Amino acid sequence: MINLVLIIILSFLMLYVSGKKGIKLFISLILNFLVLIMSFYFVALGFNTIIVTLIGCFIVSYIILFFVNGDNLKTKSSLTSVVFVLFLLVALIFIMTNLSRISGFGEEAFEEINMFSYDINIDYNNITISLILIGLIGATIDSSIAISSALYEVKRNNKSMTKKDLFKSGMNIGKDILGTTTNTILFAFLGEFLTLLIWFKTSNYNFIDIINSKSFSAEFIKIMFSTLGCLYVIPITALIMSNNLKNKNIDID
Repeated sequence: MINLVLIIILSFLMLYVSGKKGIKLFISLILNFLVLIMSFYFVALGFNTIIVTLIGCFIVSYIILFFVNGDNLKTKSSLTSVVFVLFLLVALIFIMTNLSRISGFGEEAFEEINMFSYDINIDYNNITISLILIGLIGATIDSSIAISSALYEVKRNNKSMTKKDLFKSGMNIGKDILGTTTNTILFAFLGEFLTLLIWFKTSNYNFIDIINSKSFSAEFIKIMFSTLGCLYVIPITALIMSNNLKNKNIDID
């Protein structure tokens, strides 16, 4: 009942603040939730976890960008940047996940999962990679569309700007975006990880024990890749958008 009330409040606030676009935002949340549920379902059926996740991430990106913001120069440039960064970091995510051995459950969760069977046909290494990719896609989309939208407005209000000036403006905007995005990712991590941090404290973990904990390391690596994705997507989006805006065939309204 409480969940339903919160959903209704959210939908009304979206409609009040953003109008028709707010309705699209609310629908996109539902669609993205269904996409993720279907992705988890296909993984449970035995489909390749990484391929399913990449397809799901692409669909989520398409919904967020094109369904909500429309088919235009901003969304095309943003999607191109996000896909480029996603495939750019996949290999590094594979390497770091294997080297760090963060897949599976940490010893902190043994008491909770001890009652369940361990005999399941799922590669937890791939599950960990999928979780990192899902977190990465949200951070990069947010930063990318912010850069492309800002540069579009800059160019529309100053059509004489050169490609170099546009790129420089995009990087300056990106510096501010990166600061807020990094803090948002950090606070989300602390909010999700607060219970475990209390558990570490009550169990008398020292600093070395905490940073070597599988649970802590897994969350920390997720944050690092999300931040790294933002670092990559800002210059890439600025470059792609500045190139597209200087295309002679493109007319700025």
